[in-house]
Amino acid sequence: MKALLLDLGGVVIDIDPRACFAHWAEAAGEDIERIAARWRVDDAYQALEVGAIGFAEYVERLSSRLGIALAEDAWRRGWNALLREPFQDVVEVLPQVASRLPLYCFSNTNAEHQAVWQRRLGDALAPFRKIYTSWELGCRKPDVESYLRVADGMGMAPGDILFLDDNSDNIAGAQAAGFDARQVTGPAMTLDVLRSLLLEQ
Repeated sequence: MKALLLDLGGVVIDIDPRACFAHWAEAAGEDIERIAARWRVDDAYQALEVGAIGFAEYVERLSSRLGIALAEDAWRRGWNALLREPFQDVVEVLPQVASRLPLYCFSNTNAEHQAVWQRRLGDALAPFRKIYTSWELGCRKPDVESYLRVADGMGMAPGDILFLDDNSDNIAGAQAAGFDARQVTGPAMTLDVLRSLLLEQ
């Protein structure tokens, strides 16, 4: 293993989809459970995450799916409520890891969310040499092509990269691309892996 690649949401920073639903439900005078039940990772969502459509077009489709109408600012505030705080214990050890190994990040995300986490979390994310994003790559996890593009950008063979993600489908995609990929299901598990890597280096 010559480099470490981390997922962002759920591994480095906390995310809360229900915070989006809660904001939209309150703004629309709708029940949060009805909003949550209607939301899907659908074609429009995936198109947003590969940069094929912009936020305005996405929320137009989202409005139809959820059956509510909001001003774009209200959609945006709810959308960005997804992003919570960094997992502090994980963030604190990243500089040590980066001093021993090339450290990178790969996130399924969109331009709206990226603008927020770059502004709010710049210091926490500073140890990463580069953060690869699905909307800039034009493909997303778990597509094998997305991992191959990231490995190419890192200048490394897939088999030389350890990848950590909290999503089992993303792990399967990375393994199909030839990565050493491990699922981490919470900050405590992520921290355990990072600390073990420090002991090995």
